[in-house]
Amino acid sequence: MQMNWDGTQTAPTLTQNNANGVQRMPNKENFNAVIEENEMETVVRRLTPTECERLQGFPDGWTDIGEWTDTKGKIHKESSDSARYKALGNSIAVGYANNGSGFWMVLMKRISAQYERHATLGSLFDGIGGFPLAWEFYNGKGSARWASEIEEFPIAVTKVRFPEE
Repeated sequence: MQMNWDGTQTAPTLTQNNANGVQRMPNKENFNAVIEENEMETVVRRLTPTECERLQGFPDGWTDIGEWTDTKGKIHKESSDSARYKALGNSIAVGYANNGSGFWMVLMKRISAQYERHATLGSLFDGIGGFPLAWEFYNGKGSARWASEIEEFPIAVTKVRFPEE
C-alpha cells in the first residue's frame, strides 16, 4: 500500500501491538525515521547514530569509539551502527549536550548541591555512562569512581569515556 503525504496529515507511531493486529517489532524500514522534504519528493530516512546521540543529549560521537576490545579479549574493528543504536536505545536521555537542561542533569545538580564536601558516584547498570557524564559535569572529572554493566559495547564506551586513572 502506498500512502501520499501532503504535509498536513499525521500518522500514528507503529508499536509492537498495532501492526495489523500481529504482535511484532518494527523492522529497519519503519524505525528511526526522519521525514525530509525537497522539491521533488518526500523521503523517509533512518536517523544516524549521531542524530540519536543528540536526541538522547549526549555529545556528538559519544558512542563512536572506533576499535574496541570486549571483556573476552575479542577485538572489534569498529563501533558498528547496530551496536551504537542498541546502546543509545537502552540509555537514559541525559541532556548533557543541551546545556545541562535534561531531567537527569537537573537531578544531578540538585543532588550535588546537598553535599557539603566532595562526593563521588558509583553507577549500577551504567549503560554508556549517562549518569557519570551528568555527575562529573557538576562534581568534576574523576568523581564518578566506578560503573557496573553487563553488555559488552556499553562497557567499552564507558571505559573510553571514563578511563581509569
